[in-house]
Amino acid sequence: MAQEAQTDPIEMWRDWVSNSERQWNGFLNSAMSTDQYTQGMGQLMDVSLNMQKSMNEAMGRFLSALNLPTRSDILALGERLSMIEDHLGSIEAAIAALAPAAPAKASVAAASVARPPRTKQPTKVN
Repeated sequence: MAQEAQTDPIEMWRDWVSNSERQWNGFLNSAMSTDQYTQGMGQLMDVSLNMQKSMNEAMGRFLSALNLPTRSDILALGERLSMIEDHLGSIEAAIAALAPAAPAKASVAAASVARPPRTKQPTKVN
């Protein structure tokens, strides 16, 4: 029975996986600690950022040719709209502070306005 536990294929596979993982971790950690790796990653990041910048410029030209707004145009509109809403909020607050009873009088006055009589009769169905 002791020999059966040593020849368990699942246990052997687990040992192999953990040893392989340990070896790969050691190899990759030593590779990532080199200057060549950090320089390569820096160059890769530069290429990626330049490609993204070029793509944004190309899409901007394409959307301009189609007379469509770009992402930056939409963001600028959103910022302007936010500033307008803030300004309107401050105006509303100032008006409410100056005339707090004005909305109540306006709603009472609107309810007391006389309406013309209804003269149109519904059509009768035979």
